[in-house]
Amino acid sequence: MRGFDRLVSGIAFLLLLAATALGGTAAGAQTGLSRGAGFPSGEQLFQEHCATCHGGDGKGNGPMAQVLKTPPADLTQMSVRAGGTFPAARVVEIIRYGGDISGHGTAVMPVWGKVFSSKGGGGKGGGAYSRRAVIELKRYLESIQKKAP
Repeated sequence: MRGFDRLVSGIAFLLLLAATALGGTAAGAQTGLSRGAGFPSGEQLFQEHCATCHGGDGKGNGPMAQVLKTPPADLTQMSVRAGGTFPAARVVEIIRYGGDISGHGTAVMPVWGKVFSSKGGGGKGGGAYSRRAVIELKRYLESIQKKAP
């Protein structure tokens, strides 16, 4: 049994090491969404990638808003527009795949999933970075929702 115990301890150590390398803890590794050192927050990602069009406050008043065919949405009102429930799945779809947004001239909103994948180095690591960035953005957007009057 001594060899088996050593094997189990070794596997546990490797799992903990892998979770730490991915920027999380053993508990965080279960969800894959824990924030590791150096990974940008949803707010940081928003300011870097979204504020140019949607404004620093998410209300659709960014400096590029004037040149778009259709003004960017007020992202603080998504829950109100969806009847009081934050449309998380739709938000993730739009961020990741670009959605069916028509206000961006001849192109749709940038496909941020691909942008984040490239930023994460492509391949499996890029895919993991992209998923995490999209979820962090979704969480941030959910946090800035205004209540119906």
